[in-house]
Amino acid sequence: MKHVLIAAGVAAALSLASPAMAASATDSGRMASQYSSWAGGQANAEALVAGLRNGSTVTLVTRGANGTKSIAGFTPAGSMSAGNVNNALAGAQRSLARMGISQPTAEQIQAALIGGEVELPNGRTQELRGTVAVRGGNPQLASR
Repeated sequence: MKHVLIAAGVAAALSLASPAMAASATDSGRMASQYSSWAGGQANAEALVAGLRNGSTVTLVTRGANGTKSIAGFTPAGSMSAGNVNNALAGAQRSLARMGISQPTAEQIQAALIGGEVELPNGRTQELRGTVAVRGGNPQLASR
């Protein structure tokens, strides 16, 4: 009898968890689509959302108008809720937009998220604080 009760409890818990997990995946997909143009493509947006949600390494690759490739990466300090991911990405997008950057490079996205220098359209640089803490306190930068 005890085994039947345990099995019923596990089945009930799984039936409640499945819709929540599906909703989370749907929310993440929706959020990635929302930021895909800004992030340089769907793959970058998915990497950002998944990495921030799970606290796993994020690698971004963008291509400039002149064909140059920009590569950057970091590992967030920990996992974030969907709301916090959205706030971090929206804040990074706003801070770059205020500087006149609407189609950022991978390095500019990284700096807006974790802090660092951003090269402005006029050639000058500006320091950003970032919206996300990184593991170990230092960004894990990838080279260009």
